[in-house]
Amino acid sequence: MISKEKRTSILYGFVALLFSIILYFNANGQTMQNTLSGNESYSQTASDVSIQLLYDTDKYYIHGYENTTTVKLASANRIQLMAEANEDTRTFRVTADLAHLGEGTHEVPLKIKNLSSAVTAKLQPETITVTIEKKVTKDFEVKAILPTETTPSGYNLTETTVDPTKVTITTGDKTLAEIHQVVAKVNPSMITDDGVNSNVSVQALNSAGEPLSIVSDPVQVNVTSDAIKPKKTVSLYGIQQGTKGEGIKNYNFKFSELEAEVTGTTEQLAQIGDSIAVPIDISGITHRTTRTIQIPVEQGMSVSPKSVKVEIAPVLESTTSDSSVDKNQSSTKRNDSTTSTTKSTTSSTSLSSVQTESKQTSESTDSSESTMQSTQESQTYSSEN
Repeated sequence: MISKEKRTSILYGFVALLFSIILYFNANGQTMQNTLSGNESYSQTASDVSIQLLYDTDKYYIHGYENTTTVKLASANRIQLMAEANEDTRTFRVTADLAHLGEGTHEVPLKIKNLSSAVTAKLQPETITVTIEKKVTKDFEVKAILPTETTPSGYNLTETTVDPTKVTITTGDKTLAEIHQVVAKVNPSMITDDGVNSNVSVQALNSAGEPLSIVSDPVQVNVTSDAIKPKKTVSLYGIQQGTKGEGIKNYNFKFSELEAEVTGTTEQLAQIGDSIAVPIDISGITHRTTRTIQIPVEQGMSVSPKSVKVEIAPVLESTTSDSSVDKNQSSTKRNDSTTSTTKSTTSSTSLSSVQTESKQTSESTDSSESTMQSTQESQTYSSEN
């Protein structure tokens, strides 16, 4: 038989054990609760998930709906959750079944298929609105539309060309009746100072200029338009720059090209006039030299050729007074020589005349000798002079 003291000890021990258990669960209750509810501890949002429409693609054309949706995913398996959230590794897909619907506008529920059993999902939104029309196809000519008739620098553009000129449009029968024109709208960024040469998406517009739902084949066309650049032929001349060498009076310039063709806007061409000055640096040039020099034009303009070869010839300084004296002396010598020649010619003529007379009469001999003596004296005088 247990004594009273032992019963008291056992009772105290039981109470102490009970309190210990209570304290343990109180301290670890939150952790256990988290563990028990761990099935929904991870979540991910998959945005822009494509919606797959199920319908007769040969018979109907569908438009007027949002083609993507948002799916909120949750799972206790973090690895599985990340796999479904990733577009490249997910197994599920979102569908809208239109197989039982006819032409018209309908609100259709979205469904998730092939989702892993370890993952739960919720769609936002859960429905979409679609318009179903009878499918039709027709060829249309494409018209290019430019945002402006000029380039950034102000050049006019030639008439645009489109390649190919026609496209095949697939759409609904009611939408087809609304098509006013099929266009390729050129973006302003596609226009350069050389013109337009870009691939542009095809659009179908109604009478109000609003885009319609279509499928174009091809999706894009090539639009080209050349910039009309005014041109002008100008003359070239040199402008001396720099410091002349010692003993050099000036420089002569000989251009390989005397003219150049300048391209620019009408206003720019009017400003440059009929000629362009080519700056030539003559610093350090003391002998004949040929250099290639760029022809300067304003920004936004072009010139052909872009450069020109210039032969630079120094002209040396000379003493003007010495040159004048030499010229005068040379002139005097030429005059003296002319006088002597004239006198000699006159003497020869007189001598010939006297000799003729001597043959006719002997009485004239003394006179002839006197004349010859006079002639000799004249020649002597001329030589002395």
